[in-house]
Amino acid sequence: MRAAEVVVVGAGIAGLGAARVLHEAGLEVLVVARELGEASRVPDALLNPVRGKRGSVAPEAEEALEALWDFYPRFVPVRQGILRPVPEADRGAWKAKLEGRQIPHVWLDEGLYLENAGWLETTPLLHRLAEGLQILYAVVERLEGSTVWLRGGRRLDCRVLVYAGGASGAHLIGLGGRFTPGSVLVTREHFKQARSYGVYVAGHSLGGSYLPHQNTYALHQTQPHEVEWLLSEAQKLLGYRPEFGSSWAGVRYRLDKHYLKPIPGGYALTGFGSAAYFYAPLYAERLLRRLSEGSW
Repeated sequence: MRAAEVVVVGAGIAGLGAARVLHEAGLEVLVVARELGEASRVPDALLNPVRGKRGSVAPEAEEALEALWDFYPRFVPVRQGILRPVPEADRGAWKAKLEGRQIPHVWLDEGLYLENAGWLETTPLLHRLAEGLQILYAVVERLEGSTVWLRGGRRLDCRVLVYAGGASGAHLIGLGGRFTPGSVLVTREHFKQARSYGVYVAGHSLGGSYLPHQNTYALHQTQPHEVEWLLSEAQKLLGYRPEFGSSWAGVRYRLDKHYLKPIPGGYALTGFGSAAYFYAPLYAERLLRRLSEGSW
């Protein structure tokens, strides 16, 4: 028997965001996941259109910003503004990359202030997105077209399958990609103003550690050298080493510029890497548009 019109595999920000958009459009949606949040449970997430120490402007940044501001504030508060303390010597190159882009910003003595960038707390958001959705907590063993096989031999059939899992389930779709382990320290101090250069602080998070890419998924645990690197970079960013009480570790899955692509039985909506919260609302809308056009 058909489990639902649409089965979404994965309950991270991509899966829950897509499920919420499809559900509100009137589609019958079932989310299947091992647990709520999965790899999206990083404590606080930046919504950042200008990335890295080189000031690379994210592809489709304007569209992504518009989509996320239309979506997230319906569910949780979004803290507006990110300060990027760019060194004087690098500001010319950053200004050139921003020229002609419709990304509100202003240059201050401290650096670049991105006015409609921001950050949010992830756990309240994930729970709010899940409210009212049909969610089945189970382990997916394999995918065969529009059939989802669960551990224990149970099968779920649907009209269209959406794989929105992250790194740990990427083997189910076989699209390749890169797997990047990293960690976030949960700080005792609460940072209302997000700052980002090398590492970032926002809320109770000190993040930005990225270890070398891997070709396959492997569970990651925070390493002592990561902690030391984060604290030393925080010293440069803040002028001191913040105290922390715990850490979060995860593996980011990246498919360069191919975040929504056809797969047998439906679509893969995955591979955002560290930009999942930035792009999820935009690509949820694009998925809905494809399904509304009859592309399933």
